[in-house]
Amino acid sequence: MSEEHWLAEVKWDEGNVFLGSDTSGHTVVYDSAEGVQKGIGPMRALLTSLGACTGMDVVAILKKRKQNLTSLRIFLSGDRPEHGLPKPWTSIHVKYVLSGASLDKGFVEEAIRDSTEKFCSVGATLQPTARISHSYEIVP
Repeated sequence: MSEEHWLAEVKWDEGNVFLGSDTSGHTVVYDSAEGVQKGIGPMRALLTSLGACTGMDVVAILKKRKQNLTSLRIFLSGDRPEHGLPKPWTSIHVKYVLSGASLDKGFVEEAIRDSTEKFCSVGATLQPTARISHSYEIVP
């Protein structure tokens, strides 16, 4: 192997199962929609990466605004072409469900907007090909 500095590695395990890891030793199991399904499919993993990226931003922004966030769940859905290859995401919807004592709606909207428009690198990577929309709900 060359002297290149790798940030991640993907190794075939068996069948359609692959193990993705980073230089810190964290591992993700990937699998296809066929067979045993020992892991998440790569395209759905891309959605979860978007959710985690923007979620980290939202948590950090609300903490900076001294909001008492106690729970955040992020639901993602998307559309892909039925025919042809490849089948990239063409649209993605991100729904944030937040809870916490006295969350300020304006701060929540600001956190989501700043994450989606300024900070989330995964979203910025996807936006040239996928239209990304969002909504939110504050629950008790």
